[in-house]
Amino acid sequence: MSSSNQSARLNAEIITTGTEILLGEIVDTNAAWIAQQLRDVGVNLYYKSTVGDNLGRVVETLGHALQRSDIVIVTGGLGPTVDDITRDAIAQAVGQPLVRDERSLDIIRERFAQFGVAMTANNERQAMVPAGATVIDNPVGTAPAFRVEKGRTAIIALPGVPREMEHLMTHAVLPYLRARSGNTGVIQRRILRTIGIGESTIDSRLEDLMQLSNPTVGLAAHTGQADVRITAGAANEIEADRMLDELESRIRERIGRYIYSTTPKQPFPEFLIGLLEQRGATVGLVEVNTNGRLAQDMHEAAGDADPLIAAWTEDSWPGAPAGDSGATGEAAAEALAVEARGAAQADYGLALLNSATNDGTAAVALAGPNGVTTRRLTFPGQDTVNLQRAANQAMVLLWRGLNGVPA
Repeated sequence: MSSSNQSARLNAEIITTGTEILLGEIVDTNAAWIAQQLRDVGVNLYYKSTVGDNLGRVVETLGHALQRSDIVIVTGGLGPTVDDITRDAIAQAVGQPLVRDERSLDIIRERFAQFGVAMTANNERQAMVPAGATVIDNPVGTAPAFRVEKGRTAIIALPGVPREMEHLMTHAVLPYLRARSGNTGVIQRRILRTIGIGESTIDSRLEDLMQLSNPTVGLAAHTGQADVRITAGAANEIEADRMLDELESRIRERIGRYIYSTTPKQPFPEFLIGLLEQRGATVGLVEVNTNGRLAQDMHEAAGDADPLIAAWTEDSWPGAPAGDSGATGEAAAEALAVEARGAAQADYGLALLNSATNDGTAAVALAGPNGVTTRRLTFPGQDTVNLQRAANQAMVLLWRGLNGVPA
């Protein structure tokens, strides 16, 4: 597998300021959005930090960033109030005094005049920038942004208001980054969504591939499933896609039967409902001791186009067992799946029997045109995570049945 030279790529980090973020009062969506933009222009992002509104700690964080990164993007703290200390911290970090940019001050005054609002004296602080900085006009807000360089590193200060930050990133920062990197390189990413296989098992099967430097392989676990994230840096999108195609092919040789989608953020129930609709297939469902988890997942994914003809629980299905376990549980699940298919007059009958006593076993069964398939599950009980795992395994069994793949 080929590997592109990463030495010419810019290495970046993001510093988000704001005590309100550390306190959990607001969620930092800015850093995630900036990270996506950096990826798309081929800039490596190696660090993200959140720092409260404390001058000393922001200066300290900037000091670390100056030693290790080519680009440092700082968001927040450019307003007129006392706790807006980003400009002061950057000035200290680069060893330059703050100076007033008269042009920025004139623009700020004009904005207030346009709003018909009296400008208070503290708003003049927004026109202060480190000496030698390049001011970035902010046409959608009052606080100008700026860029200041020290050695090989450029610190770019942006407002924390998402609308302002996104405008300035799009129209000023990204063009600067493209020009500085010679307009070379992109970073492409692909997500392989898996289900029915644990993160540790994926890791063991892909261990050698996860040692690659470019392209790279990473894992992200979710409740009952895991994503395989593959990323490639190359001179252009065509080359990056070629590298991803080659890597994906190698991954599919090892865990392909567990990969259900390459659509980012596509939940498995949504994928399964789409497959049922494609096949024109219908399902009758019985679940016991699951709090209706399985039917809820499928109903929510389906919306109005619901292939579930009927969904029963132990309360609504006459004679349903109380979550038997072991061989009896599998036999009971098989019988219920057959009965549910017949009662609903559906293409498939799906039964999930979860243990009410947490005795270590549960069972799922699928009755369809090709007979009945059963599986014993090993994470029963009423814990929310285990209920979701059991529901996922039931949906996996249906997926396998639709594709004619052995469970």
